[in-house]
Amino acid sequence: MNLSKFATAHIKPILFITIILCGIGARSIGSFPVAILPDIAFPRVVVIAQTGDLPTKMMEISVARPLEESIATVPDVTRILSKIQRGSVETSVDLSWGADVLTTEQLINNRINEVRPKLAAGTEIQVHRMNPTVFPIYGISLRARGLSQTELWNYAIYTMRPLLSRVPGVARVVVQGGRIPEVAVDVNPQRLAAFHLSLQEVNQAIGKTNVIRTVGLLNRRFQQNQTMVSGEITDPTQLKNVVVAERNGAPILLSEVATIYPSKQDRTTYVTANGQESVLLNIVRQPSANTISVVMAVKQELDKLKPTLPPGANINTFYDQSILIKEAVGSVRDAVLIGAALAVVVLMLFLGDIRATLVTASIIPATMLITFLFMRLAGLTINLMTLGALAVGVGLVIDDAIVVVENVFRHLSHGETRAGAVQKAAKEIAVPMLASTPSTVVVFLPLSLLVGVAGAFFTALAVTLSIALMVSLSLALLVSPSLCAAFLRTKVGAKEHGPLFEKVVQFYERTLRVSLKNRKLMPIVAAALVGCTLFFGSKLGTGFMPNMDEGAFILDYVTPPGTSLQESNRLLMKIENILKQTPEVSAFSRRTGAELGFAITEPNRGDFAVMLKSGTRRSIDDVMNDLRQKIEMTVPGVQVDFSEVLQDLIGDLSGAPAPIEIKIFGEHPSITQPLARKIGENLSKIPGVVDMKTGVVESGPELVAQVDPIRAGRADLTPDDVAAQMNAALFGETPTFLLQGEKQVGVRVRYPITARDDLQTMQLLPIHSPLGFNLPLSALATIRRVSGSTEMVRENQRRMVDVTAHITGRDLGSVMKDVQKMMKLQKIPPGVSYTLGGQYKSQQDSFTNLLQVLGLAILLVFAIMLFQFGSFTAPSVILLIMPLSLFGVTFGLWITNTPLNVSSFMGAIMLVGIVVKNGILLLDHAQKAEADGTPLHEAVLHAGAVRLRPILMTTLAAVLGLVPLALGLGAGAQMQQPLAIAVIGGLTFSTLFTLIFGPILYYTFRSFQMARKPADLPIPAVE
Repeated sequence: MNLSKFATAHIKPILFITIILCGIGARSIGSFPVAILPDIAFPRVVVIAQTGDLPTKMMEISVARPLEESIATVPDVTRILSKIQRGSVETSVDLSWGADVLTTEQLINNRINEVRPKLAAGTEIQVHRMNPTVFPIYGISLRARGLSQTELWNYAIYTMRPLLSRVPGVARVVVQGGRIPEVAVDVNPQRLAAFHLSLQEVNQAIGKTNVIRTVGLLNRRFQQNQTMVSGEITDPTQLKNVVVAERNGAPILLSEVATIYPSKQDRTTYVTANGQESVLLNIVRQPSANTISVVMAVKQELDKLKPTLPPGANINTFYDQSILIKEAVGSVRDAVLIGAALAVVVLMLFLGDIRATLVTASIIPATMLITFLFMRLAGLTINLMTLGALAVGVGLVIDDAIVVVENVFRHLSHGETRAGAVQKAAKEIAVPMLASTPSTVVVFLPLSLLVGVAGAFFTALAVTLSIALMVSLSLALLVSPSLCAAFLRTKVGAKEHGPLFEKVVQFYERTLRVSLKNRKLMPIVAAALVGCTLFFGSKLGTGFMPNMDEGAFILDYVTPPGTSLQESNRLLMKIENILKQTPEVSAFSRRTGAELGFAITEPNRGDFAVMLKSGTRRSIDDVMNDLRQKIEMTVPGVQVDFSEVLQDLIGDLSGAPAPIEIKIFGEHPSITQPLARKIGENLSKIPGVVDMKTGVVESGPELVAQVDPIRAGRADLTPDDVAAQMNAALFGETPTFLLQGEKQVGVRVRYPITARDDLQTMQLLPIHSPLGFNLPLSALATIRRVSGSTEMVRENQRRMVDVTAHITGRDLGSVMKDVQKMMKLQKIPPGVSYTLGGQYKSQQDSFTNLLQVLGLAILLVFAIMLFQFGSFTAPSVILLIMPLSLFGVTFGLWITNTPLNVSSFMGAIMLVGIVVKNGILLLDHAQKAEADGTPLHEAVLHAGAVRLRPILMTTLAAVLGLVPLALGLGAGAQMQQPLAIAVIGGLTFSTLFTLIFGPILYYTFRSFQMARKPADLPIPAVE
């Protein structure tokens, strides 16, 4: 029993099963993990090593190099990039795509543990596996007029963080800002010297006093008692009675040598929200969580918390990723509704029958709902790419149903019975449909070869679209015939076409006859089209990923090297005032000395997270350009760098943070750094280049105490002893913690600020000798001021300086041509080399992979066509038409000023399958007519006349379904906008070429074959 008979014989069970699947699909929507990006394991691991304030050179030798050498032996490692600052090393390890990231992370940890004894003493190491969920999805600020920053920090840490961490789907809550409380023990150096004591003795006394320890077990009266010794201190006032030492039988109390008072840790960061100092809480979701549900649940918990907030406290949102996702979901819903409405209009115009229209249109919601079910089974998530795939597929999923219903409708117009028309029509169309739709799907199979961000993102789109197309094919073959058999009526005495479309058919037949007579002109026309394609293609700009207005951006900044935290804060308050005066800005937060991610950060660096208002406003590019100009005029000493949140996230995940990156390799900074500055100066002169950075990052000035080992030796001291005592005096040590309820408060022991606030007092810093006397630091060391060290960058164990920049107002390809010309004119010293990286390198790699995908897709489609037609003739005809469809792609991109990027390239690949689909539909009918004995030219003309309507209907439905995306309507639509434009342009012209060039080529090839076989029937002349 064939499919048509099966469908008409089992109408009720087929419809029942379809309704059940739709219901399950609708129910599964609520269980999807929802995120802004696909759930991808980016092959990147970041290792952060910190050792206090060890100089940069020492960090390179004692930390960076050993780590790099050990990690380099791990399989699948493709690149190692280290950023070395004073006291910190951030090593990014890139792996080959497809590598098992979890296993590789374990191997990296093993290598680090092996080399750990060789690292600088006290090195702390953290290893992070990169994925989209390591960045926050929701950010809130906490501030209060009547509370100190310490009280706010306590409330955030001990009340809000535990509460929000329990919300289902929350992985962690990161608190930034506030002041961490501690107890200050300011030791008087003069009194310490009078008692012949050292800071080390004070620290030891405090640590040995504040103890609680189990010392044994005692069995008494059938019970086991735990015996403990306690000297526990819970209140700072109790520290006064700590006995530091004993002199002549009299105890020396801590209160006699130090002042004790509640304090807070030294400020290393400034954190504000909307211009006011605040505590920020960043919510990070679990990988399988629904972003929208998590944010809603967090908001509900905050609503419950607000009545119990301290007086004067308030909570505000400074970043909400769920807004973009909800708007994107709404955009897809609108695209589906608009596409379905336009498809209904097309059906009504061509068929003029409400029943046929409803039968066909019902496939759209059914396909969408069942697609959700299979997406859930396939482990896909709802994100910008899968939602985009559904929006792209609105006009495509109805194609098969249109072909089936149109063919049934055509047979009914001939007066056939309903059952007979359905069976005959479905049987005619089943075989070509089983070849044409898989040919559209099979072009996506080679996408598994894609690597990098493009492959990770667009594979999710391709898989979703493939599921939707295969579901629509199944529904067209089984449900559409059933619905036709149940609801369509026999058209007794009706014409096949209406009067208007009959004229269209007649015009097409006349055009086709004239074209067949003048087919020798076809090579000239084809050559002209190819020439136009090359012309328009040469005029296209190129890019990497599409630009998208996300409604939020990151403003990174750097104040001049050595700028104090307080001075940086003063400068950045001016930028905050500019943001407040920008009408599009809804909310913003600022971190100084910290960043939104977990990168190592100096006190003169940080970022703003800016959220824009929804609704009608200037584009995000216009807002960023305006802010850039105002900041350059108002705060000229601050370097800024703008990037949208997702672009910043993708850049951090992929290791290509900037569009332009010039990597300069050389072992001597005295050569590479001046060269980088010169290249940066020339780069900034190229039109469209903004936010240029030379890559030469200097730290602030340094005071170096050069210890004389001879003088120190006379006092029975070593340079290490002097360094330890200076550290205890200046930074201080925390010998113990006070347990206050559930809080642990550190006790910091050091000299008061008056003994460590300038160079003169530092020279007088007393250094205690084991011989029992004190010496001023100046007696043991010479203090001198030197310029700060420069941040070092190493790639694959080579020193590197990377010059980076962003682009505005121009495309990536044209700017990079200017960059390449500039670098050819640049004199490169011996021993120095350079390469171009950044998003440009990612673009080139993606384009190369996409060309491979395109070639393999064509081969796979050709193989399917060979199975369908059983000969090389029709497949060769369709293959020759494919290049002509690129005319429409390049023309569409050129006329809309859309660059050729990964998205538009994907549209060109999709077009391969769509062109084949129309070609199969047309030439299959011609081949069958010829096999039935119809003369060749009549078979070709008849096939064109019969298939004109379904081809035009499917083309219009597909094109109109893509219109909302092509117009960039709604949030997230800009990600697929280039794809939609490429498909619309290519499909529009390729349909014309298929209808004209397809019959001409088929007739030419078949005529040539028949001419070489005398036994065949003679070739009739074309009338």
